[in-house]
Amino acid sequence: MRKMLVRSLACLPLFLAHIWALGLDVMFVLETSPGTEQQIGLIRPRDLKEGDRAGVIVFTRTVQLVQPLTENREDLAKALQLAGIRISIGVQRTVKTFPRPSNEPVSGSQDGTVDLYGALRQACREFGDAGPEGPKHVIIVLAASEDPRLGGNLDSLKSLLAVSKARLFAIAITRGSERAYSFPVMTAQFLNQLAKDSGGRVFRGPWDLKSILAAARKP
Repeated sequence: MRKMLVRSLACLPLFLAHIWALGLDVMFVLETSPGTEQQIGLIRPRDLKEGDRAGVIVFTRTVQLVQPLTENREDLAKALQLAGIRISIGVQRTVKTFPRPSNEPVSGSQDGTVDLYGALRQACREFGDAGPEGPKHVIIVLAASEDPRLGGNLDSLKSLLAVSKARLFAIAITRGSERAYSFPVMTAQFLNQLAKDSGGRVFRGPWDLKSILAAARKP
């Protein structure tokens, strides 16, 4: 028994090195409403390591896949740039829209809410079912508006995260002018539940991508 324990401990560094070497599959889920430009600008493809893949989903009242998972940093940079263009001129026609199932609520409204629920569902679909080995799956969310549908669909989203073995990290963005600031209070609470359940966390202040990716690489 003691010999087996010694062997197991001896193999632990090799096992951890193998896990760290698998790389990450990262889906950036970005709200592209006015006021989120600066935070999106903090996402730099160079912060990813060799072997990592990343994709981009943008959302407001619709959910749109801008870039599927790719190792190509140039394509990723273009997708992030497109997200910024979408904020500044409201481009809706240049990317593919994913309709919601007929039995789900209509996405978004004129009251400032967004379809973050649909965006998270789409992110999990991009990963598919996770096998016993392979890259770690990570969802990084930037959200500045409320999505009331999250509260009634937490169990569904937790199941999707579990099936895809994805850890959720979220940045709740404060935006506004000198006169008025808005913060997605309820959405941040729902994201916090999803993050904790999946092994991630929510940021409500300063953040940097390198730190998030380093946390995501840990076993």
